[in-house]
Amino acid sequence: MRRVNWFFSNAAMILVVLLIATSCQREELVIDDNGNVVDNITNTGNSDHGHDHGSGDGGLTLYAISGNTITKLKDYDVNSQQKSFQLDKVKHQKMWEYFTELIPLTARSQILEFEVFHGEGELLGYVTPVTEGDLSSWKMGLAIDAAQDLSKIDLATEFAYTSIHEYAHVLTLNNTQVDASTSEANCGGFHVGEGCVRSDSYINELYNLGWADIIDEHKAIKSGDDESKFYTKYKDRFVTPYAASNPAEDIAEVFTVFVTSDSRPKGNTIADKKVQAMYERPDLLNLRSQIRQSGVVRAMVPGSWKRPKKLHSHIKRPVSLN
Repeated sequence: MRRVNWFFSNAAMILVVLLIATSCQREELVIDDNGNVVDNITNTGNSDHGHDHGSGDGGLTLYAISGNTITKLKDYDVNSQQKSFQLDKVKHQKMWEYFTELIPLTARSQILEFEVFHGEGELLGYVTPVTEGDLSSWKMGLAIDAAQDLSKIDLATEFAYTSIHEYAHVLTLNNTQVDASTSEANCGGFHVGEGCVRSDSYINELYNLGWADIIDEHKAIKSGDDESKFYTKYKDRFVTPYAASNPAEDIAEVFTVFVTSDSRPKGNTIADKKVQAMYERPDLLNLRSQIRQSGVVRAMVPGSWKRPKKLHSHIKRPVSLN
């Protein structure tokens, strides 16, 4: 399961992204004002996959998706503090309508379930396959406490950015991009946690551009200090500090910067080349245009996220990246 969280302070956006986990482990990386990892804490918790979220995970209501329509599947058991958020079905609907206005119908056909949850001021969104090992159908969750002004779409706000980032995971990790049936031992190329990436996939192109020669070094990371040194050493390869977490988060960040930035980067860094590569894909260029036609568009500079306090992601995977 992938989960992402972003905070903003006035015009400066504060990037926060939540836990990378395999099975029952959660890893939290705490980042200082300069983007350096200062702590690394691993906690044991229950796997989300195949279980109701319930109040422990902030889950409020689960919906089935059919085109642009959502139908309630169930309400989770929640505590008294979260009950009002669960009962606010009008806002649930507005959150969904916001996402449908942002992402074209034809581009989100593999997202089959939508969960509204309460993120406790930290967690903003996640995606996960509906069934482990099947990358053709996905569930997406968005935090009701992070959904503020839903009357217009502004690509420079946290809710829009989070929605695009989470959608990017589905776009780049679905069954047309990754073969979940091939194990790491039998993968002739790069194996992301969800499976063996296909040779013509978006993530494989990104991997060859900026990861192939440093992946072993990344796998050897043992601590938060090592993580910080890795990003500092290769920061010209990444559009944001969080993109250095792993190739799957990198491509989600690259896609989001590709969509939300005003124009094609002209630089020569590997980070620039990753974004430039998306401009060479007619399907992605068309998708970018469709998303940017939704609501207000404000120019954004790649890598402009300021003062990240935490950097973590949450994913339920059969195989760990590391």
